Amino acid sequence: MHILIDGDVFMLPREHYLKQAFQDPLNFPDGFEAGGLSGIQARLIRKHGMLISALVDDNVSDPTPEDLHLLKVIANQGAPKTPVEQAWVKYLSLVKAKQSSRSGKSKSATKATEKKSS
Repeated sequence: MHILIDGDVFMLPREHYLKQAFQDPLNFPDGFEAGGLSGIQARLIRKHGMLISALVDDNVSDPTPEDLHLLKVIANQGAPKTPVEQAWVKYLSLVKAKQSSRSGKSKSATKATEKKSS
């Protein structure tokens, strides 16, 4: 989140994002645990997800070397080393699978509708 004050853009410190719980009701409407993450992974995602999202969007004013490594992991330029990195990689793979499933269902529904119209 960039803050605009008198036309200037300010990024927020990483601590700001660590105070906010991350949720993903679109992909995990019943919670992260019900969506395929372990309890520990779910806690890590809830605690670090806002920070990771802000890092990806280049909105953190003071990223650490660990944060920068995480960005490399997300870009497939490094292997996940920490539990947070491992949890985020699993989260991303689950999101990708859910999105593929949804797009597959919508394509099937479109084809079924087209057949009925014919």
